[in-house]
Amino acid sequence: MAGMKAVTLDAVWPLLERLPVKYACLAALGVATGCRITELLTLRRFDLLTPDGRLRDEIAFPELKKRRRTHRKMHLPPVFRPYVIAHLEREGRLGYERPDGWVFRGYHGRPMNRIAAYRCFLRTLGPGHGTHWMRKTFAQLMFRHLEAETGDPLKALETTRRALDHERIDTTIRYLGLREAEIEAAQDAIFNEKG
Repeated sequence: MAGMKAVTLDAVWPLLERLPVKYACLAALGVATGCRITELLTLRRFDLLTPDGRLRDEIAFPELKKRRRTHRKMHLPPVFRPYVIAHLEREGRLGYERPDGWVFRGYHGRPMNRIAAYRCFLRTLGPGHGTHWMRKTFAQLMFRHLEAETGDPLKALETTRRALDHERIDTTIRYLGLREAEIEAAQDAIFNEKG
């Protein structure tokens, strides 16, 4: 996690265009949902496609943590759908279209290894773009949007924590890169104004 960059939404699109189709799909899903790389790599085709072959609006990610009682469901915004469709269609043309097949195939019938994704992102996108940049980007975009929309940073922080499926709020604070200096600057700006 250390050294991974969060990027702006405007910076996401050029990054997606530089990646091979499979990795652009992985990055699109990662940025759009904020899911962990392990959650993304365990997706099967039936998690993304309806029985009649249409892309689902909502993705149910397999339960990976014992404390969860249900699947984690995340909406897939329309702007990211073309990257997912392109990958699934490419896999279909290669003969990999079984409903229970892995979305991100690795070797010997297993899901792709997270190290393979890490290496591709780093090689193609450069330093600071391992697998965690997607989740950090989601966190930043979600928090900033909610903070601006609600005007309540605590509510924005809690909603972002839930979206990331963090148990503790301090983990979310670290993800967002909120530092004591920023908090002090905000306090000075708020409380040093004379009414």
